[in-house]
Amino acid sequence: MIVNNKKVQNDPTQEKIKFILELFNSNKLIETKKEVDKQLTIYSKSSVLFNILGAVLAEQNKLQEALESYNKSIKINPNYAQAYNNLSACLYKLGKIDEANQSYQKAIKIQPNNPDSHNNLGVVFVEQGEREKSITCFQKAIEIQPNHADAHYNLGTVFKKLEETQKAISCFQKAIEIQSNHVNAHNNLGMVFDELGEFQKALSCYEKAIEIQPSHSKAHYNLGMVFIKLGERKKAISCFQRTIKIQPNYTNAYWCLHSFAPDIDEALKILKKLYSIDNKFLKAKIMISALQGFKGNFNDFDALVASSESNHPHIRSIKWIFSLPQLPKIFFNQWDFFDAVVALTDKSRPFYEFGVRNGISFQYLINTFKKGFGFDSFTGLPESWDKVPKGSYSNFGSMPKITGGEFIVGEFKNTLPEFFSKKKPLASLINFDADLYSSTLCALNYSNKVIDEKSILIFDEFLMNDKWEKDEYKALNEFCDDFGISYDVLAVSFFSKQVAVKLKKN
Repeated sequence: MIVNNKKVQNDPTQEKIKFILELFNSNKLIETKKEVDKQLTIYSKSSVLFNILGAVLAEQNKLQEALESYNKSIKINPNYAQAYNNLSACLYKLGKIDEANQSYQKAIKIQPNNPDSHNNLGVVFVEQGEREKSITCFQKAIEIQPNHADAHYNLGTVFKKLEETQKAISCFQKAIEIQSNHVNAHNNLGMVFDELGEFQKALSCYEKAIEIQPSHSKAHYNLGMVFIKLGERKKAISCFQRTIKIQPNYTNAYWCLHSFAPDIDEALKILKKLYSIDNKFLKAKIMISALQGFKGNFNDFDALVASSESNHPHIRSIKWIFSLPQLPKIFFNQWDFFDAVVALTDKSRPFYEFGVRNGISFQYLINTFKKGFGFDSFTGLPESWDKVPKGSYSNFGSMPKITGGEFIVGEFKNTLPEFFSKKKPLASLINFDADLYSSTLCALNYSNKVIDEKSILIFDEFLMNDKWEKDEYKALNEFCDDFGISYDVLAVSFFSKQVAVKLKKN
């Protein structure tokens, strides 16, 4: 809490207030309270003393008592802006968001040029879902105090939520320019770069956040998420383990950690630990039941199917897998899945990939096959995909430089007819990472010319999503119906949403 040493009638001397504030700012809360209590026996109507007392109580997490003290301060001096600010912060912590809003508004009315009040009111508006009003508040704080690092940071978080990426980046970078050790600005800037697929920049941001604050669990977790995407398995595991060491109840870290389990038993061990921490973590409950099903015990999964959660996309996905004539092999992450499927292929043939983006999976595959054909516009999705807007997953028109890779740039509907008009080598493996039903069906129809009984097809977003049955799953089944063929499912990874199949004639 912030307190000031403004002296009004009935307050102790400036020297005494300064002494008390020095105790408070040195985090000597017990000593501060003793001195304040002592002075209140003399100055029982001191708004400053009640404000300081409120700050001490708030620091001690005695929020209700702090409220009472702030209200006494305001009752004595109704124009005490700082007491209103402190009262507002206390109300916010108690979850009394509307009251906090009203209190900040009063503080601003008394002291219109206090940038902290505008910034804090902006935070309240964010909580209330009033993003435009929050932007106005943060911009007002910056207008009053251009070097207000937290206002720039908070403005960046709103732009990030609004998917105004470049504005968010500018705000976070400005906050860091003003305050180089602004750990949350570094972390959030990393999150934006991560979403853009600029993984090296994201790594740098997270590592800087950890350098500033080694106990920043979220930065360790985020760093692990990037290492997952880069296939850096050992580094990812280390990050999630450090996250849990810092914050033992960090359930999402356990969830990610289970994806590196070498077998079902180890995955179950991790997931059961997660579920013991949070029995409302539904994904863990579902996955535990699924893995028990792979071991032959379907009781828990059958109970979920019969429950009100039966329409959950994970349950629908697992139910489909269990309906297959034979259970496929299960893997827990993208890279173990790739390794196992690649081992089944004819490595004398090239591979094809529809949806290359930054080329991470392409590079991983070409290490084995030496020759690959990649298809992508590199400008993002050509149409919206459920809640993901058109243009997402862009590589900003930049084509990756990978030895052995031949990239055909443009939308599938424009490039595939010409490419497949000439004879192409049969595929060892085809990785479909187009996400959209329309793009996947287009890719399947044209690549049919390079598929035979040896070719293995991988679908990267096949199941687990909210509307998975309408995307790659629908495209594959429609393609098979049109050509009178069927398929066997060879492998599945629920965590990475992948399925590998081999086509067969009916």
